[in-house]
Amino acid sequence: MKILRRILATILVIVAALCWIGPAGVLYFVKTAPAVTRLVPTEPKDLSISQALGKKVSYFGYELEVPWSDFDESQTRVFPENNHDRQMAWICFRSGLKLFIVITPLETRFPEYEFLKSAYAVTPDKIHYWSLIQGWGYRDARFLLIKSTFLRGIGHSEGESSPAETGIFNLHSSGSNGFQYGDPRSRPDELELLIYSADSRVKIKVLQGGYDEPGGVSQPEINRIVQTLHRTSTQLAAAPN
Repeated sequence: MKILRRILATILVIVAALCWIGPAGVLYFVKTAPAVTRLVPTEPKDLSISQALGKKVSYFGYELEVPWSDFDESQTRVFPENNHDRQMAWICFRSGLKLFIVITPLETRFPEYEFLKSAYAVTPDKIHYWSLIQGWGYRDARFLLIKSTFLRGIGHSEGESSPAETGIFNLHSSGSNGFQYGDPRSRPDELELLIYSADSRVKIKVLQGGYDEPGGVSQPEINRIVQTLHRTSTQLAAAPN
């Protein structure tokens, strides 16, 4: 899985680097760490759920509600049809709004959500010289590098700023936990949701660069997607209801 490979590769780079550099090198990295590493996940300010006219959609054994009903079925795509390692749906609306959904089975032996949760809790101010001398600071330095690599990698176009720079938020629903990257109040062109259940990861990119609604997608609309997302079966179900 791409995210797991990214985490493992980052860990290998850290271990190799720490064999050659000491506390001074680590502290230099900490001092120059990107601003996004100073953010920690918080609860969304608005927990209300949009009651707007919407539609239920089902993909790959998951169902959710979207608070928009202007589907552009001519542009909506599901692929790849026979790849069970990663299943994707591209949902388009006539307003210019787009959703990109990726569902990936998880290796239950690796607690990816808990790992990211621990990494996101680390900020540069928690790492100092004495923590490195005592040893535990290196663990936090590893988490900080993983956090930096992961958060800066969120975004659909190379060179664009990460939506996480406008905020990182905790997501909770029945049987699921995850993160929201991007604050709707800042109207970034992209918002990303990463939602973990017991055996799978659901990534939802909300692409609103061409959305004709001036205010963009709201937090209550995002909450409706998150709170209605649930597993229905293990069967592929590709068509909107």
